[in-house]
Amino acid sequence: MGNSASLVNVKVFSDKKKKRVMFIEANQDFVEVVCSFMTLPLGTIARHFYNNNGNNLGRLTSIYQSVVNLDVAHFTNNKCREDLVNPINASYDLCKNLVFNLNDTGFKATIGKAAEPVFLKKKGSFIITDDLTITPVFLDTYIQLLTTLGVKDMNDLVEQTVSFGFEAFYRLLRCSLYTKNPLTNVVFGRGWSYSFTASKLSDLSKPTMAKFVIQKSKEKVLCAQVDNIFVELLFSFLTIPLGAVVRLTDDKKSVFDSSVAIHNLSNSISKLGDENYFKSEDIKKRLVEPMLASNYQSVTDFLPHIYKQDTVKGSFLKEKASLVVSDDMQILVSPSVDTFSKFTSGIPVDDIELLPLSIGEQEALLILNLSLHSKSVLTNFFKSSPHYKEKVKGGAK
Repeated sequence: MGNSASLVNVKVFSDKKKKRVMFIEANQDFVEVVCSFMTLPLGTIARHFYNNNGNNLGRLTSIYQSVVNLDVAHFTNNKCREDLVNPINASYDLCKNLVFNLNDTGFKATIGKAAEPVFLKKKGSFIITDDLTITPVFLDTYIQLLTTLGVKDMNDLVEQTVSFGFEAFYRLLRCSLYTKNPLTNVVFGRGWSYSFTASKLSDLSKPTMAKFVIQKSKEKVLCAQVDNIFVELLFSFLTIPLGAVVRLTDDKKSVFDSSVAIHNLSNSISKLGDENYFKSEDIKKRLVEPMLASNYQSVTDFLPHIYKQDTVKGSFLKEKASLVVSDDMQILVSPSVDTFSKFTSGIPVDDIELLPLSIGEQEALLILNLSLHSKSVLTNFFKSSPHYKEKVKGGAK
């Protein structure tokens, strides 16, 4: 993965006893690559994990895999499929000049540490805490940081130099989506898991788009028969920049848990922008409020905030197709007896229920949330619906 001269070195200060990263000192190369996280389409992140040892970005990787496996004949044209397999970053013109361009499928180094800053006005040093809060290095902020972290004596901390390459940056990105302490996870190689807590949905009043096949005894969704509109929604997830996902909903219904590090990173970038650390207002906006690439047409009405008002309507898939989606978000075409038998094999017929569920804007955000945080997306979506809540309430009586 390139030579050592191409890697980005940072100074890591760790708690000796707890084996926990307290903070790191890094230059602008590191900070700019971390800032570029916000510009990456979810499909680019999913592609990386799909192509590397089967690691997952929630069930979004399953959606990406379905695009890869789906015959091009089902798409409007080959370009539609290609733009999902290799998502377009609206800020690629800038990211291609970074020391590490995370949009690429493999390792990429530019000129290296001699390169001029891409996003920032000038070179400099930054302190980054374990939760990805970024602060420029000044004497007062340094002392305040030590006080906040409860560090009484710097001799209590172990200093080491750690090199970050392509894979390490991607591990940091992944950990930032699901943990409060991604630097500790990367430096010390700790394991982690993601989870989802069901939220309450309002009454579903949109046109029916999906028929859920449910195993009643286990309250588990086996699969769902859906139309194009539902699958267009799922495919649109792959095109959304990470920063837009973080800001897509308010604090009460954030796609990511407000305690995970990606929120601190987003807030730090906003603060750096407010303090005029970026080269221009355009660059600041690209990081703080990243948009979809202009190549993408508007394919869903359920996530209106991700498109500009003048975006042309379009679709990835040809019209009037019926598809099947599994609980783990694998997408299959041409429903058949064999397809449904695969999901219902060994389950008594009287234990199977067919339940129509509808999708609106609120439901679309929940499915996006679940695709990133749950292993059983459709089951958790079903358990968040008024139908299930009424059933539980009725059973409690």
